[in-house]
Formats: sequence, C-alpha cells, structure tokens
Amino acid sequence: MPRPIAADPRFAPRDASGRTNLPRYDRAAFPAARPASTLLLLYPGPDGELTVPLTVRHAEMRAHAGEVSLPGGAVDATDPSREATALREAWEEIGVTPAAVHLLGTLDEIWIPVSNFELLPFVGALPSRPELIPHTDEVATIVELPVRHLLNPGAVTDELIEGPGWRLQAGVYRFAGQRIWGATARTLAMFVTVLGQVRASESGPVEA
Repeated sequence: MPRPIAADPRFAPRDASGRTNLPRYDRAAFPAARPASTLLLLYPGPDGELTVPLTVRHAEMRAHAGEVSLPGGAVDATDPSREATALREAWEEIGVTPAAVHLLGTLDEIWIPVSNFELLPFVGALPSRPELIPHTDEVATIVELPVRHLLNPGAVTDELIEGPGWRLQAGVYRFAGQRIWGATARTLAMFVTVLGQVRASESGPVEA
C-alpha cells in the first residue's frame, strides 16, 4: 500500500470558514506527542456482513466525552509494543480476547492535537462475532458498524461541530444516530482507501 494512505480531504481540520492553517494545529508549537494505539477490528456481524465495533464514550468522561471511537488508548509502560496496547485496550473496553485477534497490519499514524496523542491504528480480524462486553467506566455503549455503510456513495457529510470556544467544519460518518468524526473517521477513511486499492488490484486487466 503506498504511504501515506490517501483519505478524503474533508476530514482535515478546518475552522468554520474553511481555513486549514489553524494555529491550534501547528504541531511545531506542541511538545513531543504521546504514543497511543487503536484497533480496527473486523468480523462477520449478526447478519454475516463484515463489521467494525465502535465505542460511545460516557458523556461524563473528562476527555472526548460522548464521542464515538475505536477501542484504543495511550501506551502503558508495561506494554511490550504498540500492538500490545491496541489489543489490551480492546480487551479492557469491549471484552475482546487479545489472543483471538489476527492482526493484519497498520494504517498511518494520526496526530490528535486536543490530547497530543500520536495514534497508530492496527487492523485485526476475528473468524466469528465476539461477545462484546462494554467496560462501563469508559464505554456507554457499543455500536456495530457494517463496512458496507462506509462504502456507500454519500457516506461522508460535511458538518459544523462546536465545542467550548471553538467551531470546526469536518467530514463525518453518520450511523445508528451517532456522529463519527475526528481521528476515528480519519482511520475509517484510510481503511476505505485500502479496500478500494485491494478491489482495484483484484479487478485488473483480464488475460486473453
């Protein structure tokens, strides 16, 4: 896969007027980012469709409250590797057994300015649907997102997102009443690009 992996430019941070050169996203002004990992897990869902589990964080959380995310978090000192972090977080947040996950590879790292994390997304797979158990201290609910939904024309919409003292225009996915944006949407968009490359390579010229 060519790197960096291309993604829809609408996911790039912009203020409400559309400017992308925002001072708060000037990485040179930040200290060294903290390493973090996340897991984009694939498995056959209830109807047999390829599915990705997403978590909805509790509204009372101090960071990223109420947001939709992939299982993941900061690298602990006891984690032997970045992939170990992704698997540990999936176990802690949604109850997926680390040894059962077959890791397929990584996507590109994503810098998250608001928390100054350097997030490395891992892609993994399970042969069957796991028993998903939300860790209620962090996870309010689990949403199972069919990959097919990400491939639909018009899956990405441009929306105004507001927080304390800021307004952003951003590309988002919408599913099951949830808004998926930020690093999670960018990770999913990279995965969609990879799928497109795979499909293109499989449908190459036919030999006579």
